[in-house]
Amino acid sequence: MAQVWQSKYWPKFTYDHERVEPYLATSSHMVGEIAGLIVGLPDTDREEFHLSQIAQEVISSFGIEGVPLDETEIQASIVASLKHRDRRAITRRSDAVVELMAAARSTKGRLSANILYDWHRLLFFGIEVEDLGRWRRFDLEIVRSAVAGSNDVLYKAPPPERLEQEMTVFLTWLAQDQEAPVPIKAALAHLWFESIHPFSDGNGRIGRALIEFVFAQKGALSFSFSRQVERDKKAYYHALQAGRKEGRGGIDATEFVIWFLQTLENAAVFAREEAQFVLRRNRFFLRFGSQLNARQEHVLRKLFEQGQARVDLGISAKTFRKISGASTATATRDLLSMEDFGALKRSEAGGRSTVYWLSY
Repeated sequence: MAQVWQSKYWPKFTYDHERVEPYLATSSHMVGEIAGLIVGLPDTDREEFHLSQIAQEVISSFGIEGVPLDETEIQASIVASLKHRDRRAITRRSDAVVELMAAARSTKGRLSANILYDWHRLLFFGIEVEDLGRWRRFDLEIVRSAVAGSNDVLYKAPPPERLEQEMTVFLTWLAQDQEAPVPIKAALAHLWFESIHPFSDGNGRIGRALIEFVFAQKGALSFSFSRQVERDKKAYYHALQAGRKEGRGGIDATEFVIWFLQTLENAAVFAREEAQFVLRRNRFFLRFGSQLNARQEHVLRKLFEQGQARVDLGISAKTFRKISGASTATATRDLLSMEDFGALKRSEAGGRSTVYWLSY
């Protein structure tokens, strides 16, 4: 089976502008809308939102590859990174992968092979991996499963002797091509990098860090892209294959570009819902805060900390007691009090099944 890098058109990636344009317009609108929403958040909420999105991007990018990370450790490492912790202080993998994300989002100008080598070393900090911090020195095939046969090879990457030249051409294009809209350049950069697959391992995660890098040249993404990818990994891998087809006068990347723009839009929509939830929470406490006693406020803030899905489940006397440590009588009295001044609305179910919905 001929590979895309064996085409006479390689590595000239093209796409159907007419087909892509509507997806570019809607995704760009959503990216701008969520950016505006975040700017409107209070400083503390904006910082919290920013932290949560970076953490989610790191965790999801690893999750796509089936590699779990400790969310608490990642969040702690992000906080330390935002406080400008020195690279020499890196002592665990979570610090290193957060440093990689920070580098992808802050590196300006030309990306070099040495920078990518550094990213690879950060990605596998404290882990033994072949050809760490350099281009791979062996042939590499992408297969359907770890026990795949010859008929299950999805893609064969360029041989190691071609990698130096392939990456030189790629990095030159990345530095010079300033004409394509940023989302499309990010899509093509990811597809091209994944088609070269220059490292022994970690190409997907570094390829997604490249997406962050491309956006950061004009304005870093304000939400997690990889979280949306993780939701439908099958579509992601299918899109990569679909974007490696030889077309008229080039490598037709149209299908991958469309998938990328749709995923970008969906990721922004999800993040918009999260930002709007923060705004609704703030309006709730602005409206009812002066009427809440300390115990009531503590319980409700703990509930909001668990996110919209949890808040939408409402609160019962049992939950109130569990969070506050109050007695049954006190919990019931507090809930009824909040119902009286409009902060809560009681469900129709009675007795122990009674649930109160928040008016937010």
